[in-house]
Amino acid sequence: MKFGRCAAVALTGWFLLMPRTSVQYPRGNTDAPLSEWIRAGNGTVFRTEAECEHVLDRRRRLTNNRGSRTSLRYLQTAQCVSTDDPRLKGK
Repeated sequence: MKFGRCAAVALTGWFLLMPRTSVQYPRGNTDAPLSEWIRAGNGTVFRTEAECEHVLDRRRRLTNNRGSRTSLRYLQTAQCVSTDDPRLKGK
């Protein structure tokens, strides 16, 4: 039994998700279901939440250093989400 739980935990990863942008939502539609958000970083799957959060923090700092306020506001909406999060399945 314990092995099964360990295997399930080992298969879990983390996505860096960002809401889709459009003319109506230039900073991303944060009200859209997570299943409609896009994966940042070419769909990279991070091993841990800490690794995902580190990458997100680094992106925010680099964007802030470049002075792009619009991009920084967009990055503020990004989230690290577990690959087994039920909200990713959609309907």
